[in-house]
Amino acid sequence: MLHFLFFLIGLTLPGVSTQGDRIFYYDARSMALGGVSIVLENAANPASMSLFSRRTIELSGLLNVQGENRGLRVYDSFGNNIGIATVAKNTTSYLNPGTSFLVFPLNMLRLGLQYAPVWDHNYNYLEEHRDDFYQVVRIDELSYRGYVHAVSPTIAIRYKFFGFGVENAFLFGKASMERTVIIPQLTDSVDREEINFSGNRIKVGLSITPTMNFRAAYTYQHQYDLEALDSEYPEIHSLGVMYQPPGRIPTKFVAQIEAEMWEGVEDNTILIYKIGIEHMILRKYYLRYGFCVFPDYVQSVIWTTNLTLGFGLKTGSYSFDLGYCYGKRDYLASDYMNLGLIENYKFDETTHHFLISTGIQF
Repeated sequence: MLHFLFFLIGLTLPGVSTQGDRIFYYDARSMALGGVSIVLENAANPASMSLFSRRTIELSGLLNVQGENRGLRVYDSFGNNIGIATVAKNTTSYLNPGTSFLVFPLNMLRLGLQYAPVWDHNYNYLEEHRDDFYQVVRIDELSYRGYVHAVSPTIAIRYKFFGFGVENAFLFGKASMERTVIIPQLTDSVDREEINFSGNRIKVGLSITPTMNFRAAYTYQHQYDLEALDSEYPEIHSLGVMYQPPGRIPTKFVAQIEAEMWEGVEDNTILIYKIGIEHMILRKYYLRYGFCVFPDYVQSVIWTTNLTLGFGLKTGSYSFDLGYCYGKRDYLASDYMNLGLIENYKFDETTHHFLISTGIQF
Protein backbone atom coordinates (compact mmCIF):
# COMPACT_ATOMS: atom_id res chain seq x y z
CA MET A 1 0.00 0.00 0.00
CA LEU A 2 2.83 2.40 0.85
CA HIS A 3 4.52 1.67 -2.48
CA PHE A 4 1.28 2.42 -4.29
CA LEU A 5 0.78 5.76 -2.54
CA PHE A 6 4.42 6.68 -3.05
CA PHE A 7 4.20 6.24 -6.81
CA LEU A 8 0.78 7.83 -7.10
CA ILE A 9 1.46 10.91 -4.98
CA GLY A 10 5.16 11.35 -5.81
CA LEU A 11 4.08 11.96 -9.42
CA THR A 12 7.53 12.55 -10.89
CA LEU A 13 9.59 9.36 -10.91
CA PRO A 14 11.46 8.88 -14.19
CA GLY A 15 10.10 6.17 -16.42
CA VAL A 16 6.55 7.39 -16.02
CA SER A 17 4.69 8.50 -19.12
CA THR A 18 2.01 10.77 -17.71
CA GLN A 19 2.05 10.03 -14.00
CA GLY A 20 -0.17 12.59 -12.31
CA ASP A 21 -0.17 14.86 -15.35
CA ARG A 22 -2.63 17.70 -15.67
CA ILE A 23 -4.93 17.55 -18.68
CA PHE A 24 -3.92 20.89 -20.15
CA TYR A 25 -6.62 21.06 -22.83
CA TYR A 26 -10.43 21.10 -22.72
CA ASP A 27 -12.12 19.88 -25.90
CA ALA A 28 -10.76 19.07 -29.39
CA ARG A 29 -10.69 22.72 -30.44
CA SER A 30 -8.79 23.63 -27.28
CA MET A 31 -6.31 20.80 -27.80
CA ALA A 32 -5.60 21.90 -31.39
CA LEU A 33 -4.93 25.46 -30.16
CA GLY A 34 -2.21 24.42 -27.73
CA GLY A 35 -4.59 23.99 -24.81
CA VAL A 36 -5.94 27.55 -24.88
CA SER A 37 -9.49 27.23 -23.58
CA ILE A 38 -10.85 29.98 -21.31
CA VAL A 39 -11.43 32.48 -24.18
CA LEU A 40 -13.24 29.96 -26.39
CA GLU A 41 -16.97 29.32 -26.64
CA ASN A 42 -17.09 26.36 -24.27
CA ALA A 43 -17.50 25.65 -20.57
CA ALA A 44 -13.79 25.60 -19.61
CA ASN A 45 -14.36 29.10 -18.24
CA PRO A 46 -17.77 29.25 -16.52
CA ALA A 47 -18.10 32.86 -17.73
CA SER A 48 -17.68 31.77 -21.36
CA MET A 49 -21.12 30.20 -21.22
CA SER A 50 -22.46 33.75 -21.44
CA LEU A 51 -21.35 33.71 -25.11
CA PHE A 52 -23.96 31.06 -25.96
CA SER A 53 -27.27 32.31 -27.34
CA ARG A 54 -28.69 28.86 -28.16
CA ARG A 55 -29.02 25.60 -26.28
CA THR A 56 -25.86 23.61 -26.92
CA ILE A 57 -24.67 20.04 -26.35
CA GLU A 58 -21.10 18.89 -26.94
CA LEU A 59 -19.68 15.36 -26.60
CA SER A 60 -16.03 14.28 -26.79
CA GLY A 61 -13.98 11.10 -26.84
CA LEU A 62 -10.25 10.70 -26.21
CA LEU A 63 -7.53 8.25 -27.27
CA ASN A 64 -4.10 8.31 -25.61
CA VAL A 65 -0.97 6.54 -26.83
CA GLN A 66 2.14 6.68 -24.64
CA GLY A 67 5.69 5.56 -25.23
CA GLU A 68 8.90 5.58 -23.22
CA ASN A 69 12.52 4.62 -23.90
CA ARG A 70 14.83 4.01 -20.96
CA GLY A 71 18.57 3.53 -21.30
CA LEU A 72 21.80 3.48 -19.33
CA ARG A 73 24.59 5.85 -20.31
CA VAL A 74 27.71 3.95 -21.37
CA TYR A 75 31.17 5.35 -20.54
CA ASP A 76 34.64 4.33 -21.66
CA SER A 77 37.63 3.89 -19.35
CA PHE A 78 38.36 7.63 -19.55
CA GLY A 79 34.88 8.61 -18.36
CA ASN A 80 33.61 9.72 -21.76
CA ASN A 81 29.95 9.11 -22.57
CA ILE A 82 30.04 6.91 -25.67
CA GLY A 83 26.34 6.19 -26.08
CA ILE A 84 23.10 4.87 -24.64
CA ALA A 85 22.31 1.18 -24.05
CA THR A 86 18.55 0.69 -24.27
CA VAL A 87 17.28 -1.08 -21.16
CA ALA A 88 13.50 -0.96 -21.53
CA LYS A 89 10.68 0.32 -23.72
CA ASN A 90 7.08 0.97 -22.66
CA THR A 91 4.07 1.47 -24.90
CA THR A 92 0.43 1.69 -23.88
CA SER A 93 -2.84 3.07 -25.21
CA TYR A 94 -6.29 3.57 -23.74
CA LEU A 95 -9.65 5.22 -24.42
CA ASN A 96 -11.46 7.61 -22.14
CA PRO A 97 -14.51 9.89 -22.40
CA GLY A 98 -13.53 13.46 -23.19
CA THR A 99 -15.06 16.68 -21.99
CA SER A 100 -18.82 16.96 -22.53
CA PHE A 101 -21.21 19.75 -21.59
CA LEU A 102 -24.66 21.25 -22.14
CA VAL A 103 -25.76 24.89 -21.86
CA PHE A 104 -29.28 26.36 -21.48
CA PRO A 105 -29.68 30.13 -22.07
CA LEU A 106 -32.38 31.82 -19.97
CA ASN A 107 -32.50 35.55 -20.76
CA MET A 108 -29.38 36.97 -19.07
CA LEU A 109 -28.63 33.68 -17.29
CA ARG A 110 -26.83 30.62 -18.63
CA LEU A 111 -27.23 27.28 -16.86
CA GLY A 112 -24.83 24.46 -17.63
CA LEU A 113 -23.64 21.01 -16.67
CA GLN A 114 -20.35 19.48 -17.72
CA TYR A 115 -18.15 16.42 -17.33
CA ALA A 116 -14.38 16.73 -17.71
CA PRO A 117 -11.30 14.61 -16.95
CA VAL A 118 -8.93 16.81 -14.94
CA TRP A 119 -5.83 14.76 -14.00
CA ASP A 120 -4.44 11.69 -15.75
CA HIS A 121 -2.96 8.84 -13.66
CA ASN A 122 -2.49 6.35 -16.51
CA TYR A 123 1.08 5.19 -16.99
CA ASN A 124 3.46 2.25 -17.04
CA TYR A 125 6.72 1.81 -15.17
CA LEU A 126 9.13 -0.88 -16.40
CA GLU A 127 12.56 -1.51 -14.93
CA GLU A 128 15.01 -4.21 -15.99
CA HIS A 129 17.88 -5.24 -13.71
CA ARG A 130 20.91 -6.78 -15.43
CA ASP A 131 24.14 -8.38 -14.24
CA ASP A 132 27.70 -7.60 -15.37
CA PHE A 133 27.14 -9.70 -18.51
CA TYR A 134 24.03 -7.66 -19.41
CA GLN A 135 21.74 -10.59 -18.67
CA VAL A 136 18.29 -9.85 -17.19
CA VAL A 137 18.09 -10.94 -13.55
CA ARG A 138 14.82 -9.18 -12.61
CA ILE A 139 12.00 -7.19 -14.22
CA ASP A 140 9.61 -4.91 -12.35
CA GLU A 141 6.43 -3.95 -14.18
CA LEU A 142 3.99 -1.44 -12.74
CA SER A 143 0.74 -0.51 -14.45
CA TYR A 144 -1.40 2.36 -13.15
CA ARG A 145 -4.86 3.33 -14.32
CA GLY A 146 -7.07 6.19 -13.24
CA TYR A 147 -8.42 9.67 -13.89
CA VAL A 148 -9.60 12.49 -11.68
CA HIS A 149 -13.06 13.22 -13.09
CA ALA A 150 -15.18 16.32 -12.53
CA VAL A 151 -18.93 16.76 -12.86
CA SER A 152 -19.80 20.44 -12.57
CA PRO A 153 -23.06 22.38 -12.46
CA THR A 154 -22.36 25.91 -13.71
CA ILE A 155 -24.15 29.25 -13.76
CA ALA A 156 -23.20 32.39 -15.69
CA ILE A 157 -24.64 35.85 -16.24
CA ARG A 158 -24.02 38.35 -19.03
CA TYR A 159 -24.33 42.13 -18.89
CA LYS A 160 -23.39 44.08 -22.02
CA PHE A 161 -19.92 42.80 -22.93
CA PHE A 162 -19.13 41.34 -19.48
CA GLY A 163 -19.69 37.73 -18.49
CA PHE A 164 -19.31 36.22 -15.02
CA GLY A 165 -19.66 32.57 -14.03
CA VAL A 166 -19.23 30.10 -11.17
CA GLU A 167 -18.62 26.36 -11.37
CA ASN A 168 -18.88 23.87 -8.50
CA ALA A 169 -17.01 20.69 -9.46
CA PHE A 170 -17.60 17.37 -7.76
CA LEU A 171 -14.35 15.42 -8.16
CA PHE A 172 -14.17 11.65 -8.07
CA GLY A 173 -12.24 8.71 -9.46
CA LYS A 174 -10.66 5.34 -8.94
CA ALA A 175 -6.94 4.61 -9.18
CA SER A 176 -5.64 1.07 -9.56
CA MET A 177 -2.15 -0.37 -9.52
CA GLU A 178 -0.76 -3.73 -10.61
CA ARG A 179 2.84 -4.65 -9.82
CA THR A 180 4.51 -7.70 -11.35
CA VAL A 181 8.00 -8.92 -10.39
CA ILE A 182 9.60 -11.37 -12.82
CA ILE A 183 12.72 -13.28 -11.75
CA PRO A 184 14.07 -16.04 -14.02
CA GLN A 185 13.50 -19.58 -12.69
CA LEU A 186 11.07 -18.24 -10.05
CA THR A 187 7.30 -17.84 -10.01
CA ASP A 188 6.11 -14.34 -10.94
CA SER A 189 4.66 -12.30 -8.09
CA VAL A 190 1.66 -10.03 -8.69
CA ASP A 191 0.30 -7.36 -6.34
CA ARG A 192 -2.84 -5.28 -6.98
CA GLU A 193 -4.25 -2.22 -5.19
CA GLU A 194 -7.22 0.05 -5.76
CA ILE A 195 -8.28 3.39 -4.24
CA ASN A 196 -11.50 5.38 -4.61
CA PHE A 197 -11.24 9.11 -3.99
CA SER A 198 -13.42 12.22 -4.05
CA GLY A 199 -13.23 15.96 -3.50
CA ASN A 200 -14.70 19.34 -4.36
CA ARG A 201 -13.47 22.38 -6.29
CA ILE A 202 -14.91 25.81 -7.09
CA LYS A 203 -13.89 27.84 -10.14
CA VAL A 204 -14.92 31.42 -10.92
CA GLY A 205 -14.43 33.16 -14.24
CA LEU A 206 -14.69 36.48 -16.03
CA SER A 207 -15.09 37.09 -19.76
CA ILE A 208 -14.76 40.47 -21.50
CA THR A 209 -15.75 40.94 -25.16
CA PRO A 210 -15.63 44.69 -25.94
CA THR A 211 -15.45 44.12 -29.74
CA MET A 212 -15.81 41.26 -32.18
CA ASN A 213 -12.04 41.33 -32.70
CA PHE A 214 -10.86 41.06 -29.11
CA ARG A 215 -11.72 38.95 -26.10
CA ALA A 216 -10.07 38.51 -22.70
CA ALA A 217 -10.82 36.04 -19.91
CA TYR A 218 -9.68 35.15 -16.40
CA THR A 219 -10.39 32.17 -14.14
CA TYR A 220 -9.46 31.29 -10.59
CA GLN A 221 -9.73 27.97 -8.79
CA HIS A 222 -8.76 27.35 -5.19
CA GLN A 223 -6.41 24.74 -3.78
CA TYR A 224 -8.18 21.46 -3.06
CA ASP A 225 -7.43 17.94 -1.92
CA LEU A 226 -8.77 14.49 -2.74
CA GLU A 227 -9.94 12.30 0.09
CA ALA A 228 -8.22 8.88 0.37
CA LEU A 229 -5.30 10.05 -1.80
CA ASP A 230 -4.20 12.49 0.90
CA SER A 231 -2.82 14.80 -1.80
CA GLU A 232 -3.26 18.52 -2.48
CA TYR A 233 -3.72 20.15 -5.85
CA PRO A 234 -2.71 23.73 -6.60
CA GLU A 235 -4.41 27.08 -6.62
CA ILE A 236 -4.57 28.19 -10.28
CA HIS A 237 -4.86 31.61 -11.92
CA SER A 238 -5.46 31.64 -15.70
CA LEU A 239 -5.42 34.60 -18.08
CA GLY A 240 -6.28 34.33 -21.78
CA VAL A 241 -6.72 36.61 -24.80
CA MET A 242 -8.11 36.25 -28.32
CA TYR A 243 -7.44 38.67 -31.16
CA GLN A 244 -8.63 38.73 -34.77
CA PRO A 245 -7.21 41.48 -36.99
CA PRO A 246 -9.97 43.79 -38.26
CA GLY A 247 -11.08 43.59 -41.82
CA ARG A 248 -11.51 40.36 -43.71
CA ILE A 249 -8.59 38.40 -42.30
CA PRO A 250 -10.23 35.14 -41.07
CA THR A 251 -7.50 34.29 -38.54
CA LYS A 252 -7.67 34.28 -34.76
CA PHE A 253 -4.64 34.43 -32.47
CA VAL A 254 -5.11 33.03 -28.96
CA ALA A 255 -2.84 32.82 -25.93
CA GLN A 256 -3.15 31.73 -22.32
CA ILE A 257 -0.86 31.70 -19.31
CA GLU A 258 -1.54 29.81 -16.09
CA ALA A 259 0.10 30.13 -12.70
CA GLU A 260 -0.11 27.03 -10.51
CA MET A 261 0.61 27.66 -6.81
CA TRP A 262 1.98 24.39 -5.41
CA GLU A 263 2.84 23.98 -1.75
CA GLY A 264 6.29 22.54 -1.14
CA VAL A 265 7.50 23.30 -4.68
CA GLU A 266 10.62 25.33 -5.38
CA ASP A 267 9.64 28.97 -6.02
CA ASN A 268 6.05 27.89 -5.23
CA THR A 269 4.75 28.86 -8.70
CA ILE A 270 4.74 26.97 -11.99
CA LEU A 271 3.90 28.83 -15.20
CA ILE A 272 2.23 27.12 -18.15
CA TYR A 273 2.32 28.78 -21.57
CA LYS A 274 -0.20 28.11 -24.35
CA ILE A 275 -0.54 29.72 -27.76
CA GLY A 276 -2.59 28.87 -30.85
CA ILE A 277 -3.74 30.08 -34.28
CA GLU A 278 -7.05 29.33 -35.98
CA HIS A 279 -7.69 29.91 -39.69
CA MET A 280 -11.24 29.97 -41.04
CA ILE A 281 -11.61 28.66 -44.61
CA LEU A 282 -14.72 29.31 -46.73
CA ARG A 283 -16.60 30.37 -43.57
CA LYS A 284 -17.11 26.74 -42.61
CA TYR A 285 -13.79 24.92 -42.22
CA TYR A 286 -11.09 25.59 -39.63
CA LEU A 287 -7.40 24.77 -39.51
CA ARG A 288 -5.70 25.05 -36.13
CA TYR A 289 -2.26 24.59 -34.63
CA GLY A 290 -0.65 25.47 -31.32
CA PHE A 291 2.06 24.99 -28.73
CA CYS A 292 2.14 24.37 -24.97
CA VAL A 293 5.03 24.00 -22.53
CA PHE A 294 5.07 23.35 -18.81
CA PRO A 295 7.71 22.30 -16.26
CA ASP A 296 7.62 19.43 -13.82
CA TYR A 297 6.32 20.44 -10.39
CA VAL A 298 9.19 18.85 -8.46
CA GLN A 299 12.16 19.35 -10.78
CA SER A 300 11.69 22.57 -12.73
CA VAL A 301 14.56 21.68 -15.12
CA ILE A 302 12.31 19.03 -16.68
CA TRP A 303 9.95 20.46 -19.29
CA THR A 304 7.16 18.89 -21.31
CA THR A 305 6.72 20.29 -24.81
CA ASN A 306 3.44 19.79 -26.68
CA LEU A 307 2.86 20.48 -30.38
CA THR A 308 -0.78 20.46 -31.47
CA LEU A 309 -2.78 20.38 -34.69
CA GLY A 310 -6.47 20.17 -35.54
CA PHE A 311 -9.31 20.53 -37.98
CA GLY A 312 -12.87 21.81 -37.51
CA LEU A 313 -16.17 21.96 -39.38
CA LYS A 314 -19.05 24.20 -38.35
CA THR A 315 -22.46 24.66 -39.94
CA GLY A 316 -25.48 26.55 -38.66
CA SER A 317 -26.27 24.08 -35.88
CA TYR A 318 -23.61 21.37 -36.02
CA SER A 319 -19.89 21.31 -35.32
CA PHE A 320 -17.17 18.67 -35.59
CA ASP A 321 -13.61 19.11 -34.28
CA LEU A 322 -10.55 16.87 -34.34
CA GLY A 323 -7.46 17.58 -32.25
CA TYR A 324 -4.04 15.94 -32.09
CA CYS A 325 -1.20 16.55 -29.63
CA TYR A 326 2.38 15.28 -29.68
CA GLY A 327 4.04 15.63 -26.30
CA LYS A 328 7.68 15.04 -25.40
CA ARG A 329 9.37 14.99 -22.01
CA ASP A 330 13.13 14.59 -21.67
CA TYR A 331 14.75 13.88 -18.32
CA LEU A 332 18.23 14.77 -19.57
CA ALA A 333 18.74 17.41 -16.84
CA SER A 334 17.04 15.44 -14.06
CA ASP A 335 18.74 15.11 -10.68
CA TYR A 336 18.54 11.36 -10.14
CA MET A 337 20.29 11.48 -6.78
CA ASN A 338 17.22 13.18 -5.29
CA LEU A 339 15.11 10.34 -6.66
CA GLY A 340 17.28 7.67 -5.08
CA LEU A 341 18.52 6.19 -8.39
CA ILE A 342 22.13 5.05 -8.41
CA GLU A 343 22.32 4.25 -12.14
CA ASN A 344 23.03 7.03 -14.62
CA TYR A 345 19.82 6.68 -16.62
CA LYS A 346 18.51 8.48 -19.67
CA PHE A 347 14.71 8.69 -20.09
CA ASP A 348 12.83 9.82 -23.15
CA GLU A 349 9.03 9.89 -23.17
CA THR A 350 6.44 10.72 -25.82
CA THR A 351 2.65 10.89 -25.78
CA HIS A 352 0.06 11.11 -28.54
CA HIS A 353 -3.44 12.43 -27.79
CA PHE A 354 -6.33 12.19 -30.25
CA LEU A 355 -9.59 13.93 -29.34
CA ILE A 356 -12.87 14.21 -31.24
CA SER A 357 -15.65 16.62 -30.24
CA THR A 358 -19.09 17.06 -31.77
CA GLY A 359 -21.63 19.75 -30.88
CA ILE A 360 -25.26 20.52 -31.66
CA GLN A 361 -27.12 23.82 -31.18
CA PHE A 362 -30.90 24.00 -31.18
